[in-house]
Amino acid sequence: MKKQVSQIIRFLIFLFTALFLLYLAFRGINLNNVWKDIRQAHYAWLLITIPVGILSHIFRAWRWNLLIEPLGYKPRLLNTFYAVMSGYLANLALPRLGEVVRCGSLTKTDKIPFDALIGTVIIERVVDMIILIILLIITFLIKINFFGRFFIHHVFKPMGTKIAAMASHPVMLILVTAGIILILFLPWLFRAKLKSIPFTRKILDFFNGIINGIRTIGKLKNRPMFLFSSFLIWLMYYIPAWLVVYMLPETSFLGPVDGLFLLVVGAIGFVIPVQGGIGAYHWIISLALTLYGIPRETGLALATISHESQTLLILILGSFSMIMVVLIRKKSSPTPQL
Repeated sequence: MKKQVSQIIRFLIFLFTALFLLYLAFRGINLNNVWKDIRQAHYAWLLITIPVGILSHIFRAWRWNLLIEPLGYKPRLLNTFYAVMSGYLANLALPRLGEVVRCGSLTKTDKIPFDALIGTVIIERVVDMIILIILLIITFLIKINFFGRFFIHHVFKPMGTKIAAMASHPVMLILVTAGIILILFLPWLFRAKLKSIPFTRKILDFFNGIINGIRTIGKLKNRPMFLFSSFLIWLMYYIPAWLVVYMLPETSFLGPVDGLFLLVVGAIGFVIPVQGGIGAYHWIISLALTLYGIPRETGLALATISHESQTLLILILGSFSMIMVVLIRKKSSPTPQL
């Protein structure tokens, strides 16, 4: 009972967070302009992204199999695909539930221990996070002039103005300096107590997971294929992120590097723990496109088309996959003897 109540509370917290981010994204926006852009979009480009999206899920299932094989199991690629899609569908209901559902699905169809599968999923998440960070750095370096101007005008100059204002008040400067020293020194002083706090422990576990994930990749027998499958997954993510810009005239001038930027920004939106990136994806994509001088309405139209099309794909494939998992389990279950 307590577990069910806890899950309901988590669901409501994530849902309200998604709705709040959705509110932030659409606050002060002319919805008629958004709807106009959605209606006038060139949907032929979207048709290309659908098979590419399916391929990304197939490649993810293939990569997962590569992680499972060293455990002594060789599940069918189709069963792994069903498990992956079932997990994506579950994430639309409750963030992070997908990892549990996909492992449970493959346990049912291929009799692989659940605990062993959870370990492989954690490795996958760590690898994808590393790839995302690498892509973020690459994007920043390629367009360093573009992002440099943005940070100079919107971050460094305002920060410099505030520091100069504080410098004219010595007491304020002393207080701020003392505060920074305390912030840096106190965590080290109370490090033992901080490790006992669940939130702090989660952060430490996250970084430990990254280190362990890197070590695990080094021990893989089929490392080249694992790296190649990871490349294919993110390539299949990149192609739709770039091609959808051609759906709207206002965004059609964006090039391949800009598509990479939208991929990274959109991926960050999906990292935020809300159902299927709802609200978070819309808000961050529309905000990112304003860097190019593109109106928020156009950015929201593009984000809505991209997000909802992929969500619809997950709903269809995920529902079908869950049905297939049930049918496979029934088929593989021994018939009771009378």
